Parts: sequence; structure tokens; C-alpha cells
Amino acid sequence: MGNENRASWKDILLLHIVFLVVSLGSVASKTAASYEFFSLPFLLFYALYIGALGFYALSWVQIIKRVPLVTAFSNKAITVVWNMVFGALLFHETITLKSVIAALIVIAGVILVVTSDE
Repeated sequence: MGNENRASWKDILLLHIVFLVVSLGSVASKTAASYEFFSLPFLLFYALYIGALGFYALSWVQIIKRVPLVTAFSNKAITVVWNMVFGALLFHETITLKSVIAALIVIAGVILVVTSDE
């Protein structure tokens, strides 16, 4: 009876794939900002951003049918980690010790929520 409200590992993996796409949407948004307003590259990257948001909206509705809302919403914090990784890899942003500690706290919190019995 206690497991009926728990998400399966497949649902959690799907949830994290959705959040990865959302983070890639943020990358598209930041990339769009580096181009002249209404130029073709700006419009293409902005369209990717809008597409990622649309994907997220449709996926979120399906996910919360399968995953408890508290689990789904708490896992959304993982986008902070993805954004930090993409910022460093694609935009050469600096990852500080404070950022790493914060990311570890976020990951620990997500793990606690996902593995909790209640």
C-alpha cells in the first residue's frame, strides 16, 4: 500500500529527460540573446526555446499523472545543475566552489525526496 504513490525509476528517468530538454531550452534562449534582435539565428534559437517550453508543458501534464506532484516538483530543482553544466561547457562560465556545493545540496535533496517512503 505504501508504494502506490511512489514513482518508478522509468518515470523518474523520463522526468529528468524532460528537465534536460527544459535546460537545453535555456541554452537556446541564451544563445538567441547573443544575436541581433529578429535576425534569422535569433528567431531559430528563440523558436527552439519556445519549442522546449511547449514540450515541457505537454510532458509535465503527462508526468504528474504518473508521478506524485511533490516528487515531480522537487526534481525540477535538477535544472539548476543542468544549467550550471551547460553554462560551463557552452558559454565558458566559471563554476565556483559555492556553485558545486549548492549543486550537491540540490542533488542530495532530490535523492532524499525520490527515495523517501512518504
